[in-house]
Amino acid sequence: MGNVHNLSVKSHSHHSTTMEEELTCPVCLELYADPLLLPCSHSICKKCLQDIVDNRYKSGKDGLDCPSCRKSHPVSRTKVGKLPRNLALENIVFRYQEIQSQNMTRSRKSLDLTLDFPSPSSPSQCASPLSPEVENIVFSEDVLEMCGLCEENSGKKASWYCEQCCVAYCQSCLDNFHPKRGPLAHHKLRKPVKDSSSGKQAFCCDHEAEVAAIFCDKCQLLVCHLCVCEGVGKHSQHKILSLDTALVQTKETVSHTKERLENMVATLSDQSAKMAEISEDIESIHAQASQKIDLQYQRLIDDITSSLRQHRHATLHRLSESKSKILAKLRTQIEENRQQLKTMENLMESCKKLLDEDHTKGLLMRASDVAPLVQKQEAVSDSTADEAEQCQSIIPVIKSPASPGKDAPRVGNKCLTTWGFNSSSFTAEPLSFNAMWSVTVEKNASQMGDLKNGYIFGVGISFDKLSLKDQVGLNSLSHGIVCTGGNLVYSHNGKIEQLMPLDGLPLSVTIYCTIDQSEGILLAYTITDASWGDTLHGKKILVDQFSRKEVFPVFTVSQRVKMQFPTYV
Repeated sequence: MGNVHNLSVKSHSHHSTTMEEELTCPVCLELYADPLLLPCSHSICKKCLQDIVDNRYKSGKDGLDCPSCRKSHPVSRTKVGKLPRNLALENIVFRYQEIQSQNMTRSRKSLDLTLDFPSPSSPSQCASPLSPEVENIVFSEDVLEMCGLCEENSGKKASWYCEQCCVAYCQSCLDNFHPKRGPLAHHKLRKPVKDSSSGKQAFCCDHEAEVAAIFCDKCQLLVCHLCVCEGVGKHSQHKILSLDTALVQTKETVSHTKERLENMVATLSDQSAKMAEISEDIESIHAQASQKIDLQYQRLIDDITSSLRQHRHATLHRLSESKSKILAKLRTQIEENRQQLKTMENLMESCKKLLDEDHTKGLLMRASDVAPLVQKQEAVSDSTADEAEQCQSIIPVIKSPASPGKDAPRVGNKCLTTWGFNSSSFTAEPLSFNAMWSVTVEKNASQMGDLKNGYIFGVGISFDKLSLKDQVGLNSLSHGIVCTGGNLVYSHNGKIEQLMPLDGLPLSVTIYCTIDQSEGILLAYTITDASWGDTLHGKKILVDQFSRKEVFPVFTVSQRVKMQFPTYV
């Protein structure tokens, strides 16, 4: 009969343990308290949810990943209080606690009766099964500790040991000083057998005579049972974790920090290598640009004035200054990366020392070192440079109304096409600094015809806004590169200067406008013809229009072409 009773109790203990797992919060690993219902139908304690959302907000992250199914939800700090409470689950937890309390009371009474009236024929069946919160049945001969609350002269052997209080109790002291209701109801009682693995004792910092066997999650410290006493200890309202849970969390934090540091080291190494390559490219580009300028100078020396020689020297000087500034910045960045690598290697060594700690309590005694490591790692991460500086160019904001109008809004365009059978001109925002812009002129796929008939386009500058019907270069206000009659020409006020025949499209035109020249406005251009296989460079100094206050990029297109702006700018 005793064996049947024991089997029944074991079965009840198994089902009770399974039920407790179902009623346990996946974050704090305690029974649900004020459970809130997530959109994925899983539940989480309100306090745990608030802590997770606050931590993610501090780290610059939005939303929440469900601890059970990892599904993302748009839950912010202000929306936590609006989530529905799982009242059914809350009632089940309350009812479960009542049943567990009643079972513990009945188990203790059964144990007292069995110990008072042992069966001489079957001594092994005298003990009655305990509550599911107790791991094993406690016999008087198995007790290895004395009660921690009895008087010294009349001390009894301990029957229970509370893992949260770290105190051994006899049955009488347990009933008197460890109530079954209230905040102590969820404490875990076990057999008071000394842990053979705890060879190294850790003592409380505030109570030197007390063993530190409780981990405060808020302060990241090992504390004693006096530190968590209600109204007395300074950790009484803090979140307490079991040693195993604290050990797992601490190791995960250190491992995650070490992994992120390794990734950052790899990223910085790649970045340094790329910066070294960029430095070599700049040297090569500088050499090629200098050679190109020399060749261009020799080619155009018969056609330009003495001012071109002065401008050549100025261009080379600015090019050298630009190279020196960029290289100096890159060298500084490489040196900063070298210092950051050294810092991160030191942090990785600190993480390794923490992970090499063999003993559980030895690592947890140093748990307070983890937060500074994480903060230093995040500080290094925030100071990492993203990418090397790039040269600047512009995509003009073009006045391109859906239907022509004087006060039409200005919008940014990647492509210009005309809407009618005639050419249309577009005016961009005025320049406030030296600038360059490029366009690619392509055939309009819906139009057919001879290059010398109808392929009209132009790119240049104007000293006033052009109307839709004013073509670039055909009035006294505009200068530009124009295609007319199958040829590319430089045009101003209807006067043209032959540049080269237009053999085919696509064609690339780049305009450079320097408005801070003391002698006038410098308008330079580069034309690249895919079929021609070379580039043509030219410069014009516009002295007569220097008194104008504004300079506008202007464009003319016809129905047979489309003007495409580069998408990489």
